Amino acid sequence: MLARLYNAFRQVGEDLFAQRLISATAGNFSVRTKEGFLITKSGVQKARLTPEDLVEVPLEGPFPQGASVESVIHREVYRQTEAKALVHAHPRVAVALSLSLDRVVPLDLEGAHYLKEVPVLAPGTTSATEEAARAVAEALKGHPVCLLRGHGAFARGDKERPEEALLQAYSLMTTLEESAEILLYHRLWKG
Repeated sequence: MLARLYNAFRQVGEDLFAQRLISATAGNFSVRTKEGFLITKSGVQKARLTPEDLVEVPLEGPFPQGASVESVIHREVYRQTEAKALVHAHPRVAVALSLSLDRVVPLDLEGAHYLKEVPVLAPGTTSATEEAARAVAEALKGHPVCLLRGHGAFARGDKERPEEALLQAYSLMTTLEESAEILLYHRLWKG
C-alpha cells in the first residue's frame, strides 16, 4: 500500500506542475492516516517528489520540522470533516476570478455537476493561519472545493482508499480550473 500511496503523491505532484496549477515548490497535498496525515514537505519540488519529501503530522501537538506551512489548514480540515485527502494548489484563472467574485458558479456541465458552486473565502489572513484553517474547514464541510481570495484553492477527496482520495481531490482541482477558464472566456466573449 505504501508504494501505491507514494506513486499517487508523485503523480499528483507531476500533474499539478504539468497542468500549471502550481509553480515548482508551491502547493501541498495530504492524505489522512491513523494518527494524523501524511503531507508534502515545505519547499520541495512537487514535480520530482521522493518518499523523503513526505512527512506525517499528528492531529494534535507540534508540527514536525519540514512539514508544509499549510499543515495548519490540513489539520483543521481533517479534524472537522471526513475528508480522506486534501490538495492545495494555485490555479491561475480560478485565483484571478477570486479577486472579484464571492463564489465561482461553473457554467459548464462537468463543473456544475461536480462543483455546483465554489465559495471564495476572505478571512483576514489567507495563508498558514488558524483563521484561514477554520474558514477552509467550514467551507469544505459543504463543498468539495473552496478558494482563498488571491491565494489558491483547496479540494477534498472522500474515497476510502487514500491514493484514490488523493487522485479524486486532484481531479476536482482540474475541474475547478477548467470551469474557471470557461467562465472567464464566457465573460470576455459577452464583453
